[in-house]
Amino acid sequence: MNVLILGQNGINGEIEKCLTAQGHSAAVISDIGEIKSFSGEAGEFKAKTGTGEVEAALVIVTEPDRKPMPDMGGGMPASIFDAAAMEGAWAFKAKSPVVILLDYFNESPPASTARALEEALVLASKKASTVFLFRFMRTAASGSEELYLKARNAGVTFIKYEKLAISYDEGAESFDIEVSDGVQDVNLKTQFIATDSGHGVSEKFSMLAKKLRLKADEAGYVNESRYFLAPALTGRKGVYYINPDNSESWLQETLEFIVSTAGAVAKEAGEDKNHATVDGDKCAFCYTCYRACPHGAMAPDDENRVMQNMESACEGCGACAAVCPGNAIAMSGDEFAAASLQGKSGKVKMFCCENSGEIALREILPGLGELAAKIDCETVPCGGRIGFEQMSAALRSYGKVVALVCMDDACRHFTGNKSACKQAQRLSAMLEKAGVDKKRAYCIKTSHAMPNAARDEILEVLNDNC
Repeated sequence: MNVLILGQNGINGEIEKCLTAQGHSAAVISDIGEIKSFSGEAGEFKAKTGTGEVEAALVIVTEPDRKPMPDMGGGMPASIFDAAAMEGAWAFKAKSPVVILLDYFNESPPASTARALEEALVLASKKASTVFLFRFMRTAASGSEELYLKARNAGVTFIKYEKLAISYDEGAESFDIEVSDGVQDVNLKTQFIATDSGHGVSEKFSMLAKKLRLKADEAGYVNESRYFLAPALTGRKGVYYINPDNSESWLQETLEFIVSTAGAVAKEAGEDKNHATVDGDKCAFCYTCYRACPHGAMAPDDENRVMQNMESACEGCGACAAVCPGNAIAMSGDEFAAASLQGKSGKVKMFCCENSGEIALREILPGLGELAAKIDCETVPCGGRIGFEQMSAALRSYGKVVALVCMDDACRHFTGNKSACKQAQRLSAMLEKAGVDKKRAYCIKTSHAMPNAARDEILEVLNDNC
């Protein structure tokens, strides 16, 4: 198997070495600006450069994603990860406040957040005047909320800002900081600023992500805020991102995980699964489905001027069919006979996301009394794994089927909850078309932290005769 490595950094050699030891070959394109186009699907990727074409089964992106650290006006900040520098920071307490800066447009990385809070707490405990500047800080990671409260109680001043400007006075060897939270402007003068390595997504990385059609969050990261996933995963099957800052032991484990997916890719390619099909006579080649597909499965056939679906990348979510203005896209499995949906048990099948629905339902069940016996729960890793065939097959044995998934913008796997709701909507539409009561398929959004938010909806489903 050939693996394509995209990016320029010191870990490429180690990746090649690990892949070779596992019996695979590797091709490297260090300068990602050389990539003219990228096409194909897992198992059959093609990257074209000015000098030729590279084919690969899997792709590993190693290009650093971060921009340089904030402009310090010529001064050099310390690193919050530099133990010696942070140990000596308290010595500046008599001259000026000590400033810790986390400049992230989206959630700050858990490791940086925890380290910054720990250092702020230590400094404040040593009676150093400490100011913590942040644009967006993660406190949901384990222990971070407690650290934050301890730091506040120890006297750390926290400023969540919208605007930041820093200049450096070489003569005084001090930084002048102008910061605004949108209401109040604050001016600080300090001889010590500590931050982490950088912030934001670099322009080169952003362009590569677009060429590879990787799904990114609002800040442009392809997996930065998805620490609960295997860190290498991206929004496109067969394409992985490895953070160059990770340790060699982690790298070895990650590569083993990546190459192990090759077998899964080959298996899926031979499966007859639900997927989109494009009617070339109806396709207007408008790129609507191309932009909407969350899995990078739609690809333009420029020669015939129609869109084509790459089945191995397709998850059968139906997003493309839902947005196609010409009704040129159909989903296999959409046609089924009403006679096959004879679930008369009166029981309800619930497919529950393990991150929200399953936890919430476990809290709700004791209060449902006899109605709890009507529920048959099946836990899934994410709502995005709840397929159309899975839900429709359940209706052969159950009176109703429910997808119990995360609230909007809370799905840990990008847009899995929305995908589940689309499957339920598709099933309802097919039921109505087949002459069956469409109120047999539901999608309910809930939160693991607020189980009672969905209780009334669940009761309505259970009390309504199947």
